[in-house]
Amino acid sequence: MEAMDRVHVVHESRKTTTDEDRLPTATISRAWVLDTVAFHQEFDDLYDGIDTSEGLARMRWLATQTWRSTDETTHHYVDLLRTYSADDWEVAYDEVHLVDWYRVLMASHLRELPAVSTPKALKDRLPLVGWTPTEARRFVYGRELQSLVETFGSVPVIAQIAPLLTTGSRGWLSQDDVAAALARLRGLDPRRFRDVQELVPMVEELYGLLDAATAHPDDVVLLIAD
Repeated sequence: MEAMDRVHVVHESRKTTTDEDRLPTATISRAWVLDTVAFHQEFDDLYDGIDTSEGLARMRWLATQTWRSTDETTHHYVDLLRTYSADDWEVAYDEVHLVDWYRVLMASHLRELPAVSTPKALKDRLPLVGWTPTEARRFVYGRELQSLVETFGSVPVIAQIAPLLTTGSRGWLSQDDVAAALARLRGLDPRRFRDVQELVPMVEELYGLLDAATAHPDDVVLLIAD
């Protein structure tokens, strides 16, 4: 990849074995609430002009400005995304860049939540206290982002972007998901934790994340975790 002006996660399609070996092994886990209505209104408006050179240039400019932002909160989000760099976007347009811009432009509509610190361990251990593996994965990693654009995007945006947000593009939770997960947590029998005491603080973290999300009833939860 061309030289970049700051550290950024390598796009999946550009990884080599060497790139994989160099990736940090530390757990990544962050959570936000996303004002999905405001974001999709903005994105749909930008997409409406994508067929003109001026419209394409505007969307690309906004994405590159966000990607290169010096705002710390924006950095904390954008630096975790597996996208091409702003330098790549400026070389030549590719339709896959729309997926990058869809994710990057969410940044101005996010508010941070407390995240779980060990998502994989939590996902693997929740079945020990009665959750199904499917429930554990969904509530720790979220639903695929493909379903987010299908739920909130305009018809043209869905047609263009949804097929490119394939498996591995997690994750988000609706407020219905949040309510369901909280109900499952509140209904857990404390006796189930006798032999898995290490799960207690993990479950408390998940509860804290979900409970904080209920303070934003019109927003969805956005998750990035490995």
